[in-house]
Amino acid sequence: MKSQSSVFVKISLALLSLIFVIGVMSLSLRYNDLTKKRDRLKAEVEKEQLELEKLLEDVNAEFDDEYIIKIAREELGYRMPDEIIYYNNLNK
Repeated sequence: MKSQSSVFVKISLALLSLIFVIGVMSLSLRYNDLTKKRDRLKAEVEKEQLELEKLLEDVNAEFDDEYIIKIAREELGYRMPDEIIYYNNLNK
């Protein structure tokens, strides 16, 4: 009788240990995934912060000739009459 209960206890402990190890591994994998996601989201937030700062600079910029020229070049693709533009479509 003692032998049967001893075997039962050993099997129970082995199963509980296996469940514990599987649980720890599962949590470890989830932790790694969440850490990677957090890092990716932090990088995205930093990128968006830089974009926001740029937009705020544009909003707060004085409305002078330099600003008008900047917007005309960047947003509308305009150039000054005396400029010569060269296009290069060679692959590097």
